[in-house]
Amino acid sequence: MRKLLSGATPMVLGTLLTGLLVGCGDSKGGQAMMALMAEKDVTVTAETIKPQTFPIVLSQPGTTYAVRNVNIDSRVTGYVESVDFMDGQLVKTGDTLFQLDPRPFEAALLEARGNLEVAVAARNLAERTLERNRPLVESGAISREDFDQLVTDLEKSEGQVETAAGSLVNAELNLSYSTITAPFDGRVGQRQVELGALVQPSGFADTLVTLVQYDPMRILVSVDAHNLPKLLELQKKGIVTAKVRVNGTRGGGGKVFDGVIDFIDNQVDSSTSTAMVRVKFDNPDAWAYPGQFGEAQILVRNVPDAVVIPQRALRAEQGGGSFVWLIDSKNKITRQDVTVGESLEGKSWIQKGLRAGQRIVVDSGGELSSGDVVRIVTAAQLKAEQSGETTTASDDSSSSSSGTSSKNSSSSSMK
Repeated sequence: MRKLLSGATPMVLGTLLTGLLVGCGDSKGGQAMMALMAEKDVTVTAETIKPQTFPIVLSQPGTTYAVRNVNIDSRVTGYVESVDFMDGQLVKTGDTLFQLDPRPFEAALLEARGNLEVAVAARNLAERTLERNRPLVESGAISREDFDQLVTDLEKSEGQVETAAGSLVNAELNLSYSTITAPFDGRVGQRQVELGALVQPSGFADTLVTLVQYDPMRILVSVDAHNLPKLLELQKKGIVTAKVRVNGTRGGGGKVFDGVIDFIDNQVDSSTSTAMVRVKFDNPDAWAYPGQFGEAQILVRNVPDAVVIPQRALRAEQGGGSFVWLIDSKNKITRQDVTVGESLEGKSWIQKGLRAGQRIVVDSGGELSSGDVVRIVTAAQLKAEQSGETTTASDDSSSSSSGTSSKNSSSSSMK
């Protein structure tokens, strides 16, 4: 009967009530029907409170930025022979980005090797000449002045060998610089030069391309000065962990990363009374981009065995404060005022008013009042019932109209 009444329209209920009261013919029947009408049967979802650890976090908005962001320039002058990446491509350390025409550098390397060989030969000759003349100066066959000149010639030749060796190293470097590679893992931007372009060392020409390291990533947030002592204390004890929530792009969903504080600024901005705190987080799939808005949730402490409930279960007082609906063993509800400590990701830590093992209403299919008896269903069932309320009411109204029409038709026939 209760289920029938809960889905009926006010018109149908009025008709049924009138018929029952007339049919009963006494006050007891009317009173029973009125009591049945007064009793609600609201469907709700419920949850039994279980003790759990609740994290106390310091949440601050911020902007992500790359650990390394560099301009790739050429170290030598040359013509671009090949571009070995696609704009926006992820690259690894050592991957070739540009190849300059190596032939001028190969020729310079050959020349440097030849010059070194000439210098070595000249030094060897000077060394042998000096050794041959050493006995002669001792015997007086040549003057000391002539011998000193031979010593000087050897020293000059040794210097020329070193000069030639340096030129060879420089030629080898220039040849290696003709292949421009990625200095670290990251994502390249849009190329600024094309095939055949003449490029020059940094300072003489524009950047060839930018390279941004995506893993790890950092987010920079401003923290109130009164929170700094606690963060510094935690940092002294070890690693300070944090959750980094990065907003999605173009209205898409965000993503949460695990991070750690790796820097706390050494001064407070007097105009805002805040200090900069930097959180580093791993970004292996390059999901987060530099410049995205996000939030750093810095873990301050954990509350063990906390009373934690879904935030949806909280009802707001008109004059401030919060309360929940408690459910007893007979599914009757009573109002319970609570003191909320912190809320995080749809959960609230209740400091006062509830204890583990109690049942509370989370969502309801209608208005609730103290003393109501509720029917507990799953979230899926509640959603299905709520989506079907309009259809049910419409069907009941149609059935009522059809029944009335049929009754009138029958009465006319009897007449």
